[in-house]
Amino acid sequence: MFEIPEGLAPETYPMAWLVGRWRGYGMLGYPGIDDAAIICELEVSNNGGPYLTIQSTWYLANENPDDIDKELPGHIGVAQLTEDRLWQEATGYLRQSPETEGEVEAMIATPDGRVALYVGVVKSPRMSLVSDAMVRSATGAHVNASQLQVGMVESDLLFAYDMAAFGEEMQSYAAGRLSKVAIKR
Repeated sequence: MFEIPEGLAPETYPMAWLVGRWRGYGMLGYPGIDDAAIICELEVSNNGGPYLTIQSTWYLANENPDDIDKELPGHIGVAQLTEDRLWQEATGYLRQSPETEGEVEAMIATPDGRVALYVGVVKSPRMSLVSDAMVRSATGAHVNASQLQVGMVESDLLFAYDMAAFGEEMQSYAAGRLSKVAIKR
């Protein structure tokens, strides 16, 4: 059973199921990018404001993606992997639209010179986001659009991330499964 964390801003209640520290595994691949297994870390928190703070990190794994069992819970699947190197980081904010219940907005920045504004819907325990605006620096990665589907299945967080980038049409880029990690005090 899901419980709303203590001290969470009421405006974030529709997204409260995301709050916590998550760790798991996934797969990525895209034209021009070799298929790879990834280790995924996600922290979603609230400092009392009417939004959630998001920090996401992906590492490439040493293991061949064809050798990975892709049907395991996040905490078991990630245990079969060893970290190779950092692949991607993203930091941002997620908030419920102040105008329409169930609609959400996210602002996500990445160190490869991109900022994305997403709009979407949340209906616990699912969320769907589509890029509304993509901004990049002069040397930033050429990502024209992206979309993210997130849902909770058997207490794990599942995600699918699609993008249109580098002259390619919208297609799958990464998918994964993360388990909630207990925070040690």
